[in-house]
Amino acid sequence: MPDEKPTTLHSGANQTRDAADPRHALANSLDQLADLIDRLDDAGYATTGISGFDSSIGQHVRHCLDHVDALLVSLRDPESGRSAETPVAYDRRIRGTDTETDRSAGLTAVRSRANVVRTIDNATLESPLQILAIVDPAAPERRFQTTGNRELLYVFHHTVHHLAIVAAQARSLGIGVERDFGRAPATVAADRQR
Repeated sequence: MPDEKPTTLHSGANQTRDAADPRHALANSLDQLADLIDRLDDAGYATTGISGFDSSIGQHVRHCLDHVDALLVSLRDPESGRSAETPVAYDRRIRGTDTETDRSAGLTAVRSRANVVRTIDNATLESPLQILAIVDPAAPERRFQTTGNRELLYVFHHTVHHLAIVAAQARSLGIGVERDFGRAPATVAADRQR
């Protein structure tokens, strides 16, 4: 497979052709989310209880951005070349932000993060990181070793998972969503082989 020409897996206004690169795959997923947010009205963005989901589309947007931000904060600073000392901490989220309730704020934030993700350099992705995670609600956070690449892939797959939920909610609101919106690349590839 390394000799195959990369193809685009996700649509979006700022679609990147090299979707086989996880930076671009994540950025393309964020572009796709931005395109959907742009087609929603303010009420559809912030309404809870759509399709039986307790969370609004805006809450899913905020949750996805929390994960992107947690990773970005922990990656090496490309200007200084020093490794970041801040561990990745996905479980430390701030709920109730403007990106949950204000469609315009969510749209701006998603577009901004997509642009930043595209600029992550290779050295940054190869750098070691630490992650803090809660694996038992009765226990304190634990520290694990990881890498920028590993966490970028995790954030990409996490985002795709939430896009699947957002797709179901959008369809319930009467918003047309592409068939592959929120579908894992492995699922799309398997479907294409049938």
